[in-house]
Amino acid sequence: MASDVVSRASLRPTREQLLADFGEEYLSIQSLFQFCFVPGGRLSLLKELTPVEEWGQNNFVLLKYLAVHVRLTIEQGRYAWNGDQIVLTAGRLFSTKGVPVYVGLVRNSTPNENPWVLNWVGERPSTAELPEPADLGDWPVLDARNEVVIACDLAADERRAQLGKLAELPTVVQSSAIAGAVHWALHRNLAVRQIHGGGRGYFVPVYLTSREDLTVAPELVAPLQVQSNRLVVRTLLDPHVAYSPARAVVERWEQLPSWLLDAWDEATEGNTPSSDPTDDEGVEGGELDELGDSEGASERDG
Repeated sequence: MASDVVSRASLRPTREQLLADFGEEYLSIQSLFQFCFVPGGRLSLLKELTPVEEWGQNNFVLLKYLAVHVRLTIEQGRYAWNGDQIVLTAGRLFSTKGVPVYVGLVRNSTPNENPWVLNWVGERPSTAELPEPADLGDWPVLDARNEVVIACDLAADERRAQLGKLAELPTVVQSSAIAGAVHWALHRNLAVRQIHGGGRGYFVPVYLTSREDLTVAPELVAPLQVQSNRLVVRTLLDPHVAYSPARAVVERWEQLPSWLLDAWDEATEGNTPSSDPTDDEGVEGGELDELGDSEGASERDG
């Protein structure tokens, strides 16, 4: 019996081997899928255990959340073994009872497929010690006194469509208006943290026509990169696109600012494909690329 335990332990992959299974991408849904197969039944059970929340079409917001937390948890070694199963927290998600939720991963028995399978979701893992959630790291200090640099192409057709009447004005006026709107929002503490790829930055609402009600969605959102004593804006986003990278870093959706929740509510009303991106469109690729780095398995005890 003892020799069997030693043998199983010696066959367990190292942390470095586990990290290699994620592939080249970092903290993206694609990297999560390369690492493990996520059965629809397990994802549904995770949603059933946790408080009701709008996770977007095809649950892409929940998948982004898992992509961030599963990778960082393994990277930091905050997982436990239960036989041949890896047990770790489902980020900082809690059940409706207020208990942390855990997930289990086992080797995929199907050749040439995802190396791992998420085969268990529950509140009571059968491990000697309960794993802890990942540390998301530190965010750069956001100083509203710093210069805002607009480094995106405002002349592109897509940008002009976003800017409305402002698109008819000279580029220098457009840049000044956007930089002023960003400064204005920063001085009112409207920024929200976000994580994309290896970078940790902020989203700032850009109110261009009215600033009467700061709980409603703005016209645009500016992702900010903190670079030395400058705040760099490399792209402008539709407000709802900011939701997924921002949701990944808070414990509960209610902790997000009202303007972002309003944008998400507008986008997901009726849950129509035109208002809710799928396949990571605009979330893992497309618009956010310009941010830079700054029913399958059966349930068993975890």
